[in-house]
Amino acid sequence: MSVLVSGVVAFVLAGSALDLVRDQLHHNCGMQPPGSEGAGTWICSDGIGYLAIAGILAIGWLAVVLSGCLIALLVRPSRQARPALVILAAVSAAWVLGLTWYGSTTNVQDQYAPMTGAEYWLEAVGPAALVSVLGVTVGLLSLVPTGPLSWILGIVATVLLIVATVLQPGLSLNLIPPVGLLAAATIRAVGPDTIIRQRPRQDRRPRTLRERTGA
Repeated sequence: MSVLVSGVVAFVLAGSALDLVRDQLHHNCGMQPPGSEGAGTWICSDGIGYLAIAGILAIGWLAVVLSGCLIALLVRPSRQARPALVILAAVSAAWVLGLTWYGSTTNVQDQYAPMTGAEYWLEAVGPAALVSVLGVTVGLLSLVPTGPLSWILGIVATVLLIVATVLQPGLSLNLIPPVGLLAAATIRAVGPDTIIRQRPRQDRRPRTLRERTGA
């Protein structure tokens, strides 16, 4: 359920991605040269020029949400489902960060800009990227221990990705689904089959006559 809910929330906030790539990262934009009428201003492609970017982001969102829902529904053992959910969250976060970085280094005409495309990325996305990497790392570490430490790390990882989304709402479409994935993995950490596996085995040796009679 958390995966599906996070996917819906991400879709609702998808419009912020366009604000990020166009207004903050200046993808498909160029700054006008000094001496021209529009010197010091960015000239960007029209809305059609961003359809490809929107399509790529949407495909990534859909693939992650569908895969996460299938894993959550069909994979019952927690020891198999949890790694799959956490790894999928890591892939989604790394994918959107890598995609925006690539666009900033190749699709920004920054000859006359005060900063390079990469520097605009570091300014707009850098803090959120750092927190995202930290959250994903903690999420992966949550797979190592068992018991309370595992789900505590899972909660910390989930919160860190929420913080990353708050720092840069433009990443919501592809960062909120990982929040749901990590939440689902954390819930699985305290699931019945996990608790059963952690329960110590009872002594099954036959009781002696003295033990049965209490003598």
